[in-house]
Amino acid sequence: MKNNLGKIFIFCTFFLSALFADVKLTLNTPAIYAGEMASFTITSNSDGDVEFPEINTIDSYNIINRSSSSSTTIINGNYSKKISKTYSFAPTKDVIIPAFEVKVDGKTYTTNPQKISVLQPSASKDGEDFVIQIKADKQEVKVGESINLDVMFKYKLDSQIDKLQISDPKLENFWIKKVGDAEKSSENEYIVYTQKYLLFPQKSGEYDLKSLEADVGKAFKQKMANDFFNDPFFKDPFFDSITSTIKWQKIYSNDLHISVKSLPNNLELFGDYTLKATVDKTLVEANQPVNLTIDINGVGNIDDIQKFNLTIDNVVSYADEPKIDSTFEDKEYKGDFSQKIAFVAQNDYTIPKISLTYFDKNTNQVKTIYSEPINIKVINNNSNNTAVKIETSNNTPIVSNNSEETPKIKEDKNINYIVLALVVLVVILALLLLFRNKKTDKKVEKDIVQAIKKAKNDKELFELLLTYSKKSGIITDTLNKLEENLYKKTNHKIDKNELMNFFEDEIM
Repeated sequence: MKNNLGKIFIFCTFFLSALFADVKLTLNTPAIYAGEMASFTITSNSDGDVEFPEINTIDSYNIINRSSSSSTTIINGNYSKKISKTYSFAPTKDVIIPAFEVKVDGKTYTTNPQKISVLQPSASKDGEDFVIQIKADKQEVKVGESINLDVMFKYKLDSQIDKLQISDPKLENFWIKKVGDAEKSSENEYIVYTQKYLLFPQKSGEYDLKSLEADVGKAFKQKMANDFFNDPFFKDPFFDSITSTIKWQKIYSNDLHISVKSLPNNLELFGDYTLKATVDKTLVEANQPVNLTIDINGVGNIDDIQKFNLTIDNVVSYADEPKIDSTFEDKEYKGDFSQKIAFVAQNDYTIPKISLTYFDKNTNQVKTIYSEPINIKVINNNSNNTAVKIETSNNTPIVSNNSEETPKIKEDKNINYIVLALVVLVVILALLLLFRNKKTDKKVEKDIVQAIKKAKNDKELFELLLTYSKKSGIITDTLNKLEENLYKKTNHKIDKNELMNFFEDEIM
């Protein structure tokens, strides 16, 4: 009878668990703005065996993050368990979360489909507490032509703002450069912060700069439930920082459409430039370098000027990497391009004219500018000279001349023999000294073995080993132990046999 009652109790327990099992899908983010993360949670309120579905995608959007949690509660002797799994992803349009099957103790439960709406953010407007706007000085440009973009954040004088985070503009096929720090000003009832950017289009096409996002943080104090903290001691500002929390508000800017036209002949350089080429000398000895400096300055996308490489017949050349210094002045991007090229030759040569082709911003036409050719006169040429080469060290050309010296007609063989004899003598003396030193070292090390054996206390052994402190890690460790024994009153055991074995191995 008792056994039957036990079976009935177990059966009832499982029956009630299955009967009251509760599985549901909850949207944590019923609606989001494009670019934000959406998430949903599947929860099972059952103390049975729960098997959740394997979810990797939602309507072609990959699951980016997963998390799990569980909790157990006992109320009036009633035991309940809650298991949850949360999934996060980033949809760009409205999406339906489909029905999922969850098994509890072998029984299948199905969740209800749910919809997450993806909203297009509405731009903040004047009159609101916080406003973010983007403005460009032009919205129709050519490839390489700069655009001045201002990102302005405005807030009312009486509004609260404790933290601010603003995203930087990003646009495919554009090179974007931040200019300086944000400038502060006032406009009617607003304080205005303006951050300037330069945009350089790299490819023609129609582009939309999506609205920028600003996160405005407001600090709120959290009220302590325990009356103990009403003590005046805890009203110190130090505790305010501990008990406050930041509440974030998102605001969005306007969008911006930019039309980029291609340049003729697939050009990428736009602006207004001047070009100059100079050398440090026009008269040079054979196999000595002539240094050419190319200077280009002007307004435009000067960073896109490519490195020059010049090839001249029978002349060795080395082209340094160019250096570009740029500034932003009077709403224009300006810069200086400088590059050095070294030439070495044995005969006269001419450095050809250097050209730069770009689309002129003033005439709206393709323009090519040139430097003048430069004639180099080479003197003291020797027809027996072999080829020269230029090696580099820290980007500095170093000329190496491989020319052979003219052989002497007569050589003093006696001097050569004397030098050879001296070299042999020096080698013999060095070997003798080395052999003698080895014998001395062996004798010294043999003596140290005996001295270690005879050392009566830690102090004698310490003084004996000091000379050999850097000879081995064994000696260093022993010295450290001896020092602690002598000055810190420790009682490290010193292994003399290990020390003697070390020195005996050295003798061998």
